[in-house]
Amino acid sequence: MKITVLAIAALSVSVVSLQAQSVYNEKGQAAPPPTQPFGAEAFEPTDHTVIRWLGNAGFLVNSRGTCLMVDPMLKGFDMPVLIESPILPKDVPHLDAVLVTHCDNDHYSIPTCTEMAPACRQYHSTRYVDTLMQKQGLPSFGHGIGETFRVGPVSVTLTPAFHTWQNEMEEFRKVREYKMEDYCGFLLDTPDGLIWAPGDSRFLPEFLELPAPDVIFFDFSDDSWHIGLEGAVKIANAYPDAQLLLSHWGTVDAPGMKPFNPDPRSLEGLITNPERIHVLAPGEPFTLNGGVHKGKKAKTADQELGNLVFERGKEAVSEHYTGRIYISGVIYKPDYDVNHLIFEAGSHNDWHIHPDADQVMLEGEGYYQEEGKPKQLVRKGDVVNTPANVKHWHGATPGSRLVHLSITDRTDKGHIRWMEAVTAEAYRKPINE
Repeated sequence: MKITVLAIAALSVSVVSLQAQSVYNEKGQAAPPPTQPFGAEAFEPTDHTVIRWLGNAGFLVNSRGTCLMVDPMLKGFDMPVLIESPILPKDVPHLDAVLVTHCDNDHYSIPTCTEMAPACRQYHSTRYVDTLMQKQGLPSFGHGIGETFRVGPVSVTLTPAFHTWQNEMEEFRKVREYKMEDYCGFLLDTPDGLIWAPGDSRFLPEFLELPAPDVIFFDFSDDSWHIGLEGAVKIANAYPDAQLLLSHWGTVDAPGMKPFNPDPRSLEGLITNPERIHVLAPGEPFTLNGGVHKGKKAKTADQELGNLVFERGKEAVSEHYTGRIYISGVIYKPDYDVNHLIFEAGSHNDWHIHPDADQVMLEGEGYYQEEGKPKQLVRKGDVVNTPANVKHWHGATPGSRLVHLSITDRTDKGHIRWMEAVTAEAYRKPINE
């Protein structure tokens, strides 16, 4: 028998709806409202940021057309589940990135990530999880705690986490010693506000010292290797304006396991401004439109583009481009062209040659490599001359976009000749290695 409960909480002298509509099954487990399936429409460009809970700790973030998933677990989990996935991996039309907080299979779902690989441009996690992803052939990048990278208009910073539960079990200790830096959370700085995905972690004092988020993916499970109910309340009340999207609950059919079974009713009377607690149905959209954190106003499109000197132009679609690349013409002459190019973080072109070319770096960081020579790091203000008919490639680093002007000679055979693709290994290879 199922009972529907609408939880109401009173705080101070006011009585405010907790907006926590949950379903309780015959085992006493709290579960969310019925799944709201979605399709390709959820990935289309918008003029704001839309968040959808995917179940467990997974979320889809569509920030003005840049689409990221955090810890998606859409199929293939090794325990029974209580919900239907709002979308299956095979139906995901495109993703700019997947962000994974750690290696547990309810966060790094290999069946989900590998099936979405044809539609996903890049995967980001800690350095350890990056090694696991590369074994699966995923286009992945590893980062240290505190490092920042960009995915389109979204700046992503890794936050600390403490979840080394494997070290308490001999079967895992035989494999390796797990370290704090193997686990992380993510701060997503979008044009419409700041989102914090803490990942799995014991409560850390650093959690109260973050830039004030506008949205928190709120894990409130009362487990010793999670933030815990007391820690979750501290976090919620330290950021009294943050919207709390309940996470890591109501998904796995394991009534005896605390990490999967927090109950929204446990938050009653504990949270300042309880109306900001949201129990979403899987797939239900939550709109973040013009959020403010630490006095920061929502960014305009021009601000996100860095007040570019030239217009961004249209996205270039070609088999010779990996990632998002925008090209706009500045000058066209019979014997040369000047083009303005934006390589979003993680994007690059294939090997190619020009009759002659110069590149002036205007913003960001990128890579440039000529055949037979080491890959170089290029930054704002650098000028690169590519001799005639020298095979080369260039693009943005994984953590920064690259904006540059390209001045290219033109002959009767055109101004460019494409060659083979740059391998993922060549792109990821560290400088000077």
